[in-house]
Amino acid sequence: MTFKITLLFRVLLTSILFLILTTVLLPSNTVNAQSATASTDTSIRELIEAEKQAEQLIKEIDQSTSNGDPRTSSPLTTLVSVRKAMRAKDYSEAAKFLDMRYLPDELNEYSAEHLMQALAYVWGRQNVIDLSSISDSPAGNLNDGLPPYRDQIGSVAISTGEVPIYLQRVPDGNGGKIWKISNASVAEIPELWSELGYSPLAIFLKRSLPDVTFMGMDNWQLGATIFIVLLSWPLAMLASFLLMRIALIIPNRFPLGIKRFFRVSMRFFLFVLIVRVLTAKLGLSLTARIFLDSSGVDYIAYTVLAMGILSLLRDYQIRKMQYAGNTHYVALLKPFTTITKIIMIVIISLFWAKTAGYDMSTILAGLGVGSLAVALAAQKTLENVIGAITLYVARPVSAGDFCRFGKATGTVEEIGLRSTLIRTLDRTMMVIPNSVFSSLEIENYSARDRIRYFRMFKLQLANAEQMRFMLAQLRQVFYSHPQLLQETVSIRFVDIVDTAAILRLDAGVSTTDYQAFLAVAEDLNLRVMDVVHDAGAIFSGPGQSVQLREIPLASAEQLANVQNTLQQLREQERLPFPNYSEAEIASFKDSLQWPPTGASGT
Repeated sequence: MTFKITLLFRVLLTSILFLILTTVLLPSNTVNAQSATASTDTSIRELIEAEKQAEQLIKEIDQSTSNGDPRTSSPLTTLVSVRKAMRAKDYSEAAKFLDMRYLPDELNEYSAEHLMQALAYVWGRQNVIDLSSISDSPAGNLNDGLPPYRDQIGSVAISTGEVPIYLQRVPDGNGGKIWKISNASVAEIPELWSELGYSPLAIFLKRSLPDVTFMGMDNWQLGATIFIVLLSWPLAMLASFLLMRIALIIPNRFPLGIKRFFRVSMRFFLFVLIVRVLTAKLGLSLTARIFLDSSGVDYIAYTVLAMGILSLLRDYQIRKMQYAGNTHYVALLKPFTTITKIIMIVIISLFWAKTAGYDMSTILAGLGVGSLAVALAAQKTLENVIGAITLYVARPVSAGDFCRFGKATGTVEEIGLRSTLIRTLDRTMMVIPNSVFSSLEIENYSARDRIRYFRMFKLQLANAEQMRFMLAQLRQVFYSHPQLLQETVSIRFVDIVDTAAILRLDAGVSTTDYQAFLAVAEDLNLRVMDVVHDAGAIFSGPGQSVQLREIPLASAEQLANVQNTLQQLREQERLPFPNYSEAEIASFKDSLQWPPTGASGT
């Protein structure tokens, strides 16, 4: 615990020092300058295309000059010369294109070289020169509504408003004319620098550090960016840790999922966010900002955050389903989340491609053709996935259910995205594609609330007295059995086939365990045999038989019992059809011994 507190203290102290250092490094009035900075919709591809066009124009100008064709001064040639001098870091050469005439006295303390460097910096923060839009005519652009000797090449936004930057055609001292940066624009450079320029410490660092530039960033900006990246990770760790502790205060069922979200997805998102916020305060050039905006780092951060949120929601739903007992949906939720993530990644990638300036019609056309090819190649797979969704939504069966599908019977072990695994009665594993399984006739034995006992018994045709006796006794046995549902009992003498009487016995056994049902059915069969034997009747079967012995007839005692029972029924006026009243049926309930004496009942 002491180590954690010490580490947090160090991180906080470092963060405070960094913020102080950043405040010192930032140009004066940075907040106002940032709010006044002109927005741009330029993409990296447009910037690259503009750079290619500029290089082509420069080559054409250099080629015409090398061929001995003198170039008359124009706005384009002036900017090309300034560009070449700035790239060569020859600020004294670039400063020759500043109109230093008739400037205010307070500008005397600045050299033309320093003014050119300041103008280049404040200009680069908000503008990218498109040389293809600059006039190559010695007379300049005569249709811009400005005096014929003046052309506007852009503007710089500060807190007080827009400051236009002009080129102006002035005497070259040799009787000719030359285009230079207007003295009116030169006079505004100190004010522009005071709001958008470097602080004294930044100037000191720029002069002290190696003269290196990268993506339009000066040496001190590059060093500060590296420092920000190195510091942002511990800051993100601290912020994500604090947010995680706050989130864990709320009681929840999946703390590990919350911890994983804040330690990975949220930490990376905060890291990128802190880097972007702090680097935005370094006064980077427009070119550098375009590169950063088009790099896709922001989209990667949003993608990681979205993936983390989806995983967090998935884990929450999994825990919720597990506590609710709906674990059969878990297998479907995971691939569904994966598909959602893939779709989200594609959408975010398309937004990034659009921001980066790619041709969306070409990309969408390629995606359409690719999607069609994938769909055709994965047709069967998609059918199986849709079959899996159907099985999970309709839920005709679940894992562990015993069912009949088609002509096969077995237990469902797993319903996957592609196929369903069935353990057959022979203990073999059957793999059925979901598209086939979902279209089969499925009979789910595990979903029944009871098991039906249904038998058709054939008896050698006895006399009506014996039949009445057996019907009465069988009904009493079935109504009395504790494992049978009384409302489902049906005992009927349904038919006479040749010399055989057909008895139909139907009842619902109050169990879903098949082995328990077999025990009840066994007991019922034995009791049926007892009733038939007591009535002096004989079971019969299909086909012909040759009788080689005397048919055992009912004994006198059996016949007497039958007669006594039937006499009682006659006295109660319940013949010719033996039946029981609802009160008598209720009195029979659970009156039999179960399990039978001396039997296990299983």
